[in-house]
Amino acid sequence: MRWSPRRTRERDLERELRSHLELAAAEHEENGLSPEEAALAARRAFGNTTRIMEQAREMWGWNAADILLQDLRRALRNLRKSPGFAATAILTLALGIGASTAVFTLVDSVVLKPLAYRNSGELVAIWEHMRFLSFDPVGPNPRHADLWKKETTSFSGLALVQEALAGLSLGSEHPRLVGSVTSSANLLDVLQVTPVLGRGFLPEDDVKGRDNVAILTWSLWQTVFHADPHVIGMTIRLADVPRVVVGVLPASFRFPDANALRPFSRKQKGGIAIEPSVFVPAALDPNTFGWDGDFGNWFALARLKPGTDPKQAQAQLALVERRIAREVPEGQRDLYTSVQPLRDAVIGDSGTALWMLMAAVMGLMLIACLNLANAQLGRAVSRQREAAVSIALGASRRRLIWNSLTENLLLAAVGGSVGVGLAAAGLRLFRGYSPLDLPRLSEVHLNLTVLLFSVALTFGSMLLFGVLPALKLMRTDPQVSLQQSNSRTFGTKRTGRLRACLVGLQVLGCTALLLITGLFSNSLLYLLHRDKGFDTTNVSLAEVRLPNKTWSAAPDRTAFADSVLRGLRAAPGVQSAALVSAMPLEGETWIEGVARIDKPNLQSLINLRWVSPGYFETLRERLVAGRVLEERDRDLNSAVVSEGLAKALWENENPIGSQIATEDRKFTVVGIVADSRSASMKSAPPRMVYLHYKDRPPFAVVFMVRSARPAGEVLAGMRQTIWKSAPDLAITRVKTMNAQLNESLAGERFQTMVLTAFGIAALLLAMLGIYGVLSYSMVTRMREIGLRIALGATRRRIYALAAGELGIPVCAGLAAGLLAGILAARIIRNLLYGTQVFNSSVMLIVTALFLAAAGMAAFLPARRAASLDPMETLRSE
Repeated sequence: MRWSPRRTRERDLERELRSHLELAAAEHEENGLSPEEAALAARRAFGNTTRIMEQAREMWGWNAADILLQDLRRALRNLRKSPGFAATAILTLALGIGASTAVFTLVDSVVLKPLAYRNSGELVAIWEHMRFLSFDPVGPNPRHADLWKKETTSFSGLALVQEALAGLSLGSEHPRLVGSVTSSANLLDVLQVTPVLGRGFLPEDDVKGRDNVAILTWSLWQTVFHADPHVIGMTIRLADVPRVVVGVLPASFRFPDANALRPFSRKQKGGIAIEPSVFVPAALDPNTFGWDGDFGNWFALARLKPGTDPKQAQAQLALVERRIAREVPEGQRDLYTSVQPLRDAVIGDSGTALWMLMAAVMGLMLIACLNLANAQLGRAVSRQREAAVSIALGASRRRLIWNSLTENLLLAAVGGSVGVGLAAAGLRLFRGYSPLDLPRLSEVHLNLTVLLFSVALTFGSMLLFGVLPALKLMRTDPQVSLQQSNSRTFGTKRTGRLRACLVGLQVLGCTALLLITGLFSNSLLYLLHRDKGFDTTNVSLAEVRLPNKTWSAAPDRTAFADSVLRGLRAAPGVQSAALVSAMPLEGETWIEGVARIDKPNLQSLINLRWVSPGYFETLRERLVAGRVLEERDRDLNSAVVSEGLAKALWENENPIGSQIATEDRKFTVVGIVADSRSASMKSAPPRMVYLHYKDRPPFAVVFMVRSARPAGEVLAGMRQTIWKSAPDLAITRVKTMNAQLNESLAGERFQTMVLTAFGIAALLLAMLGIYGVLSYSMVTRMREIGLRIALGATRRRIYALAAGELGIPVCAGLAAGLLAGILAARIIRNLLYGTQVFNSSVMLIVTALFLAAAGMAAFLPARRAASLDPMETLRSE
């Protein structure tokens, strides 16, 4: 038969069959039958025309597609009859698949996907470890890194990188704040990146005096320079230094921000980091650095030669490090290096948190599928009579399974499509308004891998909640089902046990998720309410970074700080104003050794802070002994120490008037202040030494103001006061101290918020599952309950009967869920603060919350059962 459209073939087949029937009927009429009898005899002789048409369609090859379309139409009609169930199922799947897709997109883009550089697996970070200073890895001493580069053969290139914030000036307006990268001139060669406009850095750009060049990122060129093709050769001012633009990087180029490439791991993430936009050469002279010190200021990035293993490179570095150890003081010779894939260094501890969220959302998805499986199992039991009729009429059991799976496939496809749309919208919002700084956030987007995951998740969920109901229909006995009355559609004991097991699994997953959520909530509350050692109420902060070239003279920096402090203290409503050399709650910085002059063997590691008079009053840190720094200490070598340092060096002695040595200088202790968690809320208070800021006027200055007004109302005035003293200065950050406290715990807040959302969703799903199962069970036992009431059973007995229906699976699931939650918490216990894995109070709260939720879910079905009229129930039977 020649090719023709499907409908033409159908019409031809119908005409052919009709002509056969007409010819056969005509022959019967010739034999003396009436027209009606002749037509009936012809049809009887010809056979089943519908079956003949189906056989013809099978020969055309259209049968599978035709069956699929028929089953889809049938499934759509069935779902249209149950709009409530269809809407609930689609919404449940959309939320589950959407959340799973969104979190997997984060995991794929941040953790699984290679860095967006050519042969990115060859890129590594090189760390130095100094047991005398810290077990934490730190960025290397530049002189050490120079020797690594010269005396090892494992690397095709090694570059030092330092990130900062800088003011970019194009005209007379205030400088705009941009992220800057100062690096060795070979950085782009190590990354194997070529500018799309202009050129990269040349070796001569890395020489002092010839380093006044800059390379822009694509996004900065597009936004600030409006994609001007003549930008090459243009002069800009970056941190008050004139630089000539020599290149523009590709649009696909992304460099990790300062939070991802932290050369000192004790320094916490500084809020949401600004994406690097300008690259400048470092022009470092390694010979100007000593063999000891200068650790943690630079990040070492290298590319391994093809075929070189990180362990081989680390072995070579160990040989060089032995030579370096002979050059440093005797007490600092315990040095060693480590080589880490750059991707692992960039991801840091974010990978653990993302995998934890992925486990949580997949647990929620499992609970949703179990809930839908329970609902579909109930529908399958109620449709057993329909299935029995189909089997009695000749339908195959395989076709029954396919009919059931088609309905589930339709639900999963619609729910999956909506879920992917929700994931895309949610990711857009997350990228724009993320409450935490996530590495590689700009690379997060839906891609083919994510879409394949969504498709697999959609089909997997369809099988998970659709197979059991389909198998239930396949085991239907048509004779038994047809003998039952329409008003009595009972499930078997096996079905009841299966549904109880599904409820138990839901309870297990929900309880485990609630327990993890409770532990994280308890951890966050502990961090928020633990003693800080200072008061954040009505305190405002403003951070500035003085460019090294313009403000190289210490007297100029001192005069600037004095001018700003005078302006701040004179502002209306200001109670006190001060400055400090490091932003509070951003980790430990400027770590040095300190020793007693009279007993040099008593030493300790400290954090140095240069502060102004009024610092302790502004933060309301408690004075333990002596006095705080005053204006008279401007010309004195005075120091205030923390209580922890005083106990470590002097034990029960009085340190006031004693002398200490740090940075090869002597200072006299004039006061002791109580320990404070000004470095981090997540760790013990560090040992501190506070010096007057005139001793070493800092380039990074944090001004702080305590006012009688709300802190937010003071911020604009602080800006104007700073610009009055230095109009061309870029202000890095202006915020309240409470905002800084919240940002320092942003990761913990986000994890707790997401887990809480998942926990609430899981609890609602579990309640819905309990309600559905118990409702169905009460309907199927209506006759039994009617008889019990007729024989004198009280309402309390009926309530007890309903509660006992799912009491065992709920309690078993609750116990198993608590155990599973404890085991899961042991894996992530390093993310918990001040909270034991086995926390009895959290377990009691979770147990009470779930039992209360289960009681609420079971109340309505039990109430309906207890309110039955036994006469009406028995009459209906």
